Amino acid sequence: MSRGVCTNLPAACSQAAARAELPCPDQDARCPTCGAALLPLGDGGLERKGAGALRWVSSSLVVALALGAGWTWWSSGATSGAAGQEANASSVSPAALAVAQAASAIENEPPGVGTPQVFTLHGMDALGPLLSAELLEAFLTQEGHVEVHRSPPDPRGAVLVSARRPGGLRQDIRLEFDGGSAAPNAASLRRVSSTSGDELKDNQVLVGMDALAVVVHPGNPMERISLSQLRELLGGRVVDGARLGGTAGPVRVNVRSEGADSWTLVWHQVLGSASAAADLQRHGSDADLVTAVTADEHALGLVPLSAVGSAKVLAVVDSIGSVWKPTPESVAAERYPLTHRLVVQLPAAPSPVALRYAQFLAGPAGQSRLRSGGLASAAPVLIDQANVGPLAVGAAVKQPKDYLALIRGAQLMTGRIGFASESAELDAVARADVDRLARQLKEQVAAKPVSVMVLGVANDPGGFCANRTLSDQRAASVADALTAQGVPVRVVRGVGRFAPAPVVGAEDAARERRVEVWVSEAPVRQPAPIRCISGNGQVAMVGAAASAP
Repeated sequence: MSRGVCTNLPAACSQAAARAELPCPDQDARCPTCGAALLPLGDGGLERKGAGALRWVSSSLVVALALGAGWTWWSSGATSGAAGQEANASSVSPAALAVAQAASAIENEPPGVGTPQVFTLHGMDALGPLLSAELLEAFLTQEGHVEVHRSPPDPRGAVLVSARRPGGLRQDIRLEFDGGSAAPNAASLRRVSSTSGDELKDNQVLVGMDALAVVVHPGNPMERISLSQLRELLGGRVVDGARLGGTAGPVRVNVRSEGADSWTLVWHQVLGSASAAADLQRHGSDADLVTAVTADEHALGLVPLSAVGSAKVLAVVDSIGSVWKPTPESVAAERYPLTHRLVVQLPAAPSPVALRYAQFLAGPAGQSRLRSGGLASAAPVLIDQANVGPLAVGAAVKQPKDYLALIRGAQLMTGRIGFASESAELDAVARADVDRLARQLKEQVAAKPVSVMVLGVANDPGGFCANRTLSDQRAASVADALTAQGVPVRVVRGVGRFAPAPVVGAEDAARERRVEVWVSEAPVRQPAPIRCISGNGQVAMVGAAASAP
């Protein structure tokens, strides 16, 4: 097979720096490390490559520039290189390679366009190689690029996608499948807990909703598992599957490798302050994890819902006894206990292209493709009341009567608005969530007459009256923000808590610190305040907050 050398700059590619000879079967061959074009060797290939490059400018200018660059690079390399090292007879000289690199750049771009714009996107394993590349190619096409080219994966699995604008400027985007990056200077696709204040940031663009699914072998009779049982398994407790309604024998737990966003979610949403066992079976990819689970009747794994494949998905029992199945509706509404958000996390000074790509993913074209990949929509949608709740409501759950009366016949607008403990203040993330809801609600109100209801929930420290008051304040904060953006709010009501006592567990408690937005086609009225007697005997009227006309 013919051989070739990488035409990238030595500082940008290890293959170019080493002047390594690589397989070069045809003129479209690319470097496996960086994706740059290969320069064929032998049979006058160097001369032909250089000659082909000169079609854009005069030969004298190209040769002068290239030889100048080659001489500078060669002389500096000779100074720093080891003395007496013999050159391989089949290698290309530094000066010749500099000529070839300059020629290759000119052959592939008209003059005056400069070097390609390049940026890297980390964490693309959240979407998988095929969907990641398809989305990027669709984005580049929408941006007006032509000649979109996808290189084969390099030895680390990264893929380089290159495209050119009609005017000649080239854009190169490198896709890294590395589990996500939290580095402040990196653009990254990340999975973050919906209820973790540490993970949710104001430099993130929400592009989809997903969830951790608990999966077992398709033939395992197990149907459900509680969060506390999961915590015990992850902590190393040996549990017979028969005790959980499954296949008899010790349950073997499968998770992603440390550092992957999926494992960080397990730590946040299930383990909490508990420690993970050292003998958990870890996997480098979601696909490997699912393969292991479907091949072992005693296996149990945690994997994103969008990647479950043929594995059997279990229902999850939350801390107050309600049974949830990860459905598109329960995930979009962020009600399923192990729901998480898929976000593009942008650096402090993001590339304009990275920002536009994040906006593309959050827009209609990107959302359509992401839904086809198994993700729930990032855009707020209306869900019927029957599809919002759990499979079975926990015995401890007591839904307030005024709450049930208000939502009867109404639809929930997806998009959780969360709060810190004992707070009714909208932080930057909550404000972004409200903005997203406002845009969708204005469309709903403009399309037909509807009534918007803002209902606050609180299960914070304190008694009945304290939580009613706090939930009132949360509802009022959101209603004021929506009204300021032109959304008419008909009902503003705090409904307190759904359980008789504060929920145990940081993630579980955070799910109960929220505001819900409901839309009703029937006319609704602001309910009257209710009289509340606190533990110290003080009487207060709660539920009086209203933005209704």
